[in-house]
Amino acid sequence: MARVEEYIKLVVAAISRGDWPLQLPIHGSDKMMTWKAANQRRKCLLLFHLLAKSHALLRTNTTSTKRDIYYEDVSLWGNQPVLDSTVTQMTRLLNIPRRCLNIGATSKGLVAGSLNFLDGDGKLVDCQSPTGILIPNDVDKLSQFRSKAFHILLVEKDSTFQKLIDDKIESFIGECILITGKGYPDVNTRRFLRRLWDELQLPALALVDADPHGISILAVYRFGSQNLEDIEHLSTPQLRFIGLQPSDIEPLHIPDEAKLPLTQRDRSLIDSLTQRPSVTENQLLHEQLTVLRRLNCKVEIQGLTKIHPQFLSRTYLPAKIQSKSWI
Repeated sequence: MARVEEYIKLVVAAISRGDWPLQLPIHGSDKMMTWKAANQRRKCLLLFHLLAKSHALLRTNTTSTKRDIYYEDVSLWGNQPVLDSTVTQMTRLLNIPRRCLNIGATSKGLVAGSLNFLDGDGKLVDCQSPTGILIPNDVDKLSQFRSKAFHILLVEKDSTFQKLIDDKIESFIGECILITGKGYPDVNTRRFLRRLWDELQLPALALVDADPHGISILAVYRFGSQNLEDIEHLSTPQLRFIGLQPSDIEPLHIPDEAKLPLTQRDRSLIDSLTQRPSVTENQLLHEQLTVLRRLNCKVEIQGLTKIHPQFLSRTYLPAKIQSKSWI
């Protein structure tokens, strides 16, 4: 809270002096954050408003989601992306994770399988559900994680997540914990995965599409996003890429009707991924992107049903886990 108060004082002092352009030091560094253009004056006011909101949350020991803050004053923010960018700007300026400012995000991820824990109110949550349960918003307040699982299986898509539950995946690979962020993951799902790793120390395996977007999603979970708001509490470096690996496309003889040609957007994303330090430093992951470009096609996880409706659950995942064929 002291850091928030410090920056509130800096902003108030700058406004009272009529400073413009406005410059504020980024906490813990010798860099400055600068607002120059006339249309950025409103952004400064929004930042000040959000600092005051965060201070009130910290002072009263309460939390609020970005969505809640937006709907408290829709006319002020105009749209959700404006608030999102202001939150990101504030975390960069203060050099502190959003969770430490008592501002959270609304979860969209699901979890199912051999896991139970206590939520922020001390209530027992059992994840043995036929459809999965919503990952709580207050991930850092969860406690007493208990599981008999052998693995954590992170699944890119909700449809694959549901199919694995329906197929009773635990019958083929043993007790496990299933998680999905339903595509590009929200902060709570990423934080939940990291907490599971920290608390349970179970192998964490990622199941994503054999396409640039699937590998990009894997990279967000494993290395963090390109957003400076990310600090290591959101990434899970121990996460391993179990499939669908592009190098599996030819050996599995996946039917042509399950293959889709790469688009220009796909190729651009491959180029972008191969230039990221986290990928260039991982030769095996880099090679998977090279394979994608060479094959000039992509395959979604659902494409494995063209081999057999339960090929993923009965054959592919058990074989991968038994041979430890992950990256």
